[in-house]
Amino acid sequence: MNTIVKTHALTKRYGGETVVRELELTVPEGCVYGFIGPNGAGKSTTMKMLLGLARPSGGSVTLLGQEMNEKNRIDLLRQTGSLIESPATYGHLTAWENMEIVAGLKGVSGEDIGRVLEIVHLSGERRRRVREFSLGMKQRLGVAQALLGSPRLLILDEPTNGLDPEGIREMRALIASLPKRCGATVLISSHLLGELEMMADTVGIIDHGRLLWQGPLEQLMRERGGEVVVTRRARSLEEIFLELVHEQEEAERA
Repeated sequence: MNTIVKTHALTKRYGGETVVRELELTVPEGCVYGFIGPNGAGKSTTMKMLLGLARPSGGSVTLLGQEMNEKNRIDLLRQTGSLIESPATYGHLTAWENMEIVAGLKGVSGEDIGRVLEIVHLSGERRRRVREFSLGMKQRLGVAQALLGSPRLLILDEPTNGLDPEGIREMRALIASLPKRCGATVLISSHLLGELEMMADTVGIIDHGRLLWQGPLEQLMRERGGEVVVTRRARSLEEIFLELVHEQEEAERA
């Protein structure tokens, strides 16, 4: 299986504090990769380094089979869509008009707008002003912006933050459908472990900047006594996460 994201010893320091520690991410092509950890674990910083928004203090980033550098960064990012924090929109403009602005910035044909609005189930709202949208609709519009140009990789940072249960359900179903529907690999971060458990097939668990575990979700559940089923889980992903954190703390004290 091809690898679409790979990091080697990726590290980020701010002053004397190390917030990401020698991270070795491996994201297989065609998966939904859940990047899991509490607030402050280093998820957002890692994603910003993958997108060239933060310069690593050490290590390297490989996207789409190429190690990122100053010469190829822009070309690689043209094949990458992202939603970091809240989507940038103009409330007085319609959804379609907002999409036209982003399409122009990306150099993408306006003909692609209808396709991506249909994917995020906003075709019927294309002429509605964005200030009238719910938060969930705005987040789906942000995903539509990220999908313009058919990127091979989508990087989504906490896209369900602040959503009500219905908005979370809609976003979860949308993200889970993207690899098959659009051919895009999805790297999604969240501190809501139960939500990622329902949409990701591969996970990376991070705490205090360290990667504690990485691999297929089914393998994690099998190794740790969980069971990936719809009706009942022998152990939840949150319980397994807490166990991994405890083991890491015990190892550091030893």
